[in-house]
Amino acid sequence: MKPPVIPRVVIMTSTITKGLQEMLQGVLAYAQEHGPWRIYQQESRRWMYELHDLKRWGCTGVIAADYHNVEEARQIAALKVPVVVLLQPHPMRQRDYPLFKWPCVIWNSAEVGRMAADYFVERHYTHFAFVGHIYGDSYWSVARERGFRAALRAHGHRQCHVYAPCTAAEQRDWAVERPRMEAWLRALPKPVALFAPNDRRGKQVLDACLDAGVSVPDEVAVLGVDNDEWICEASVPTLSSLQCDPRPAGYRIAAHLDRLMRGARLVKAEYRVEPIRVITRQSTEWVAIADQKMAGALHYIRLHAHESGLRVADVARSAGLSRRAAEVRFRVATGRTLRGEIEHVRLERLRALLAESDATIGACAEACGFAGQTHVGRIFRQRFGMTMGQWRQSVR
Repeated sequence: MKPPVIPRVVIMTSTITKGLQEMLQGVLAYAQEHGPWRIYQQESRRWMYELHDLKRWGCTGVIAADYHNVEEARQIAALKVPVVVLLQPHPMRQRDYPLFKWPCVIWNSAEVGRMAADYFVERHYTHFAFVGHIYGDSYWSVARERGFRAALRAHGHRQCHVYAPCTAAEQRDWAVERPRMEAWLRALPKPVALFAPNDRRGKQVLDACLDAGVSVPDEVAVLGVDNDEWICEASVPTLSSLQCDPRPAGYRIAAHLDRLMRGARLVKAEYRVEPIRVITRQSTEWVAIADQKMAGALHYIRLHAHESGLRVADVARSAGLSRRAAEVRFRVATGRTLRGEIEHVRLERLRALLAESDATIGACAEACGFAGQTHVGRIFRQRFGMTMGQWRQSVR
């Protein structure tokens, strides 16, 4: 009896980014559940010279995980084995691209931009800015900018200051670009909320702020994308970032590759990577409220929201105002009630705790200041459209 044929899958990549690593975790999870697969990784550009060998040693499927120009894509297509693409290159959006017909993963960049805008609007900013990728035509960066600006317009903010694209010399050398960025950052209206399309670009913005003498987050609040802990924690100050979850898309596209290797008919398909939440660090730990008493009230709420006995009267007293005066001024300054703000802060902390802690749901709710799980369960479902258990499962 012949032994079963084990698929031989090669992953072609030159770099392993945080997002790609998590996507490959999804691929591996599928292979472990439905395999086994024999998985090989061709690093750097070495695979360009070994493509002709892949079919000879029995390659049955290709995961093209990195950017591929037209010539590279043509060589991959010539292998005549099933292909899936994890990081969709810009040319793949064109029908004449050799890998156009194959399944691919795309990032929901418009939703990334919308979530970034909502995050800053909730912090009461009225000035906004965007710094795009060093290669200005990177479609995912452009899509994030468009999503960001569209969401700002929906909130009634029509102006967003956009940093001009880099020149060829600036693309090659950060030292060439930095003086221009420093001058641009100094000239922005303050306080301003600045969105960068990924963490690497966000860190460059923080470096430029530091060298330009621009205070973060008091004058410029900076938000990146990917939640790459190494980059975010190595930044000065630490970088807040919008976290996405590529693992489900990696799992689903691996399943598609498996079907193709088993002889299924090729059908063009796209699998989306969705944003899930913002991880707040030092670069956005500030709220843009002109009324200093109300800024102090908001700070008091953030310090004490975890206390189940916190009352609106306590917040008013901390600001040296009557309850009525504090309610009126807070609504004018933020558009929310004091009670609504307490609930909002508690819910955001609860979401973070559910994602990061292994404590029971009841213990998480109690740690955030909620007295009863039934009560908070109803509020959570009304606000986010899912139960606390469903939220926890979606981010793990």
